[in-house]
Amino acid sequence: MAKTDYFKKEPTQKEDGSSFFNRCLDQALRYLSLREHNRRELAVKLRKKDYDSKTIEAVLDSLEDDGSLNEERYVRSFVRSSNRRHPEGKGVMLQRLAAKGADRNTSERIVSEIYTPEYTSELSSRAKAQILKKGRATEENQIRFELSKLGFRNSDIID
Repeated sequence: MAKTDYFKKEPTQKEDGSSFFNRCLDQALRYLSLREHNRRELAVKLRKKDYDSKTIEAVLDSLEDDGSLNEERYVRSFVRSSNRRHPEGKGVMLQRLAAKGADRNTSERIVSEIYTPEYTSELSSRAKAQILKKGRATEENQIRFELSKLGFRNSDIID
């Protein structure tokens, strides 16, 4: 079966409760098999497949209960994946997680845990190298300004 076959739209008519629940659950598991999602992201995707809110909430609760849907794991995955491509400071990362609908308390706790001084320093160095490589800045004050736009504080920036 082709990868796109998994994302074909489900029928919009309501079926008997358990069958509709199982179809919604199967769709949610397909999404989760591709990457981690947070609760809001998954709910939005399932609504686009025309599942009703009551069924979606029951499926999400079930997935959280069995550990398939986990906010903490989502935040860790998002931070690692995002910083691999585009290093960002703690503040910008928290803003991005909030925009994705991640739980604020979980995000703050996990990001504070991940962003050790050593990790932040390494990210800042990588971001500076990217800025220099792309030619976005050449002078130290311009580089600092670019790094501050990425969420790095002056204390995070190594000369």
